[in-house]
Amino acid sequence: RRPWGSTICVGICTMLSLASPTACGFAAPLAPRSAVRSASPSMLAVTDLVGASTEVSNKVWDPLKLSENMDESNLKLVRAAELKHCRVAMLATVGWLWTATGTHFEGMLSTSSGVSFADVAAAGPLLGAAKVPAAGIWQMIAAIGALEVYWENKYPAAECGGDFGVPRVTQDPAKFKEIQLAELKNGRLAMIGIASVCAATAVPGSVPLLANAPALTGPGFALPFGTF
Repeated sequence: RRPWGSTICVGICTMLSLASPTACGFAAPLAPRSAVRSASPSMLAVTDLVGASTEVSNKVWDPLKLSENMDESNLKLVRAAELKHCRVAMLATVGWLWTATGTHFEGMLSTSSGVSFADVAAAGPLLGAAKVPAAGIWQMIAAIGALEVYWENKYPAAECGGDFGVPRVTQDPAKFKEIQLAELKNGRLAMIGIASVCAATAVPGSVPLLANAPALTGPGFALPFGTF
């Protein structure tokens, strides 16, 4: 049997992007602005953001110089958007890998439409979404929208920058910065990973590294470096 959860994961990832007022596509590490604004020495600059230049040899990457026109609230907004996409992509990637084992719920997804979980799983991770009844899609959109409104009111992105008040696992500033960087690096890789798997599934051969990974794009279980 084929996976079904990946359909929901990818659907949630897409709908979060549509429902979120802060979503802006792959909010990759927007490069830091050249200097802190002189009006306020304590104002946050892009160079102050964790992981702002980690992926490009510790050099700021901002070819369009977008960050030069951003104040502190704008920087926190794009960081919140990046973190949101990172977290959703990590969930989607784990969901895709998990359901690649063929695991899915038994029974009916929609009794009124006569659609079972097995029907959705048989269609595959992406095409299975088309079998979900419209009412189910709207239920997910409504749930995600409600969560977006709630969290944005409680933890405004322009103020909190993606920090939802979760208790820190360490009080050591250096260790906490290391953990923040780990989340960003894993999230950035997950965004590339889930996008690659979706592309390889929709357009066979479009991602050479996944050419021998039928698990992620078809039957079986495999990884980019070999088939298992």
